[in-house]
Amino acid sequence: MRAILTAIALLVTLPSHLFAASNSDVVSRITADYSTECTVEQERISTNEVDAIAPELSVPDENVYQMKITAGGKQATVLFADFSCPNVGASYWCGSSGCAVYIIVDGVSYQTRGWKPFSVTRGKEVLVILPKSGIACDKYNAAPCYAVTVWDESKTTFNSIGSQLKN
Repeated sequence: MRAILTAIALLVTLPSHLFAASNSDVVSRITADYSTECTVEQERISTNEVDAIAPELSVPDENVYQMKITAGGKQATVLFADFSCPNVGASYWCGSSGCAVYIIVDGVSYQTRGWKPFSVTRGKEVLVILPKSGIACDKYNAAPCYAVTVWDESKTTFNSIGSQLKN
């Protein structure tokens, strides 16, 4: 019994990222949530059985991609939530401030809102650029506006002013 308790105590002290799902598992979980919402919306707007169609969330290939986040080549998976749902249309989950953006690293999802992020290498640093609505920069909505974050390998999280990415 003592050995079991010791093993449990050791497992509890291990960093949670050691038990993290894969990036593709996280993408599947997130898109499943959107798919459920699509199904619910189809049921809500359907007036009869003839109108009912099989709800199928459309996730364009270009909305799931890899992005370099460290000079050593570490990659993150980006999920840009510009999906479409039958009878609801494209960009149902987006607006003038952009869409939900998920940046997934080692099975952990970080979320923001805006447009498709990209990375830029500057010397030995990789900067992750988060395009935002102009409103985020106290400008008109269509004005260019960007937030910048970097991956902190030692803390296994993103660092930015104002914590631009939340997990």
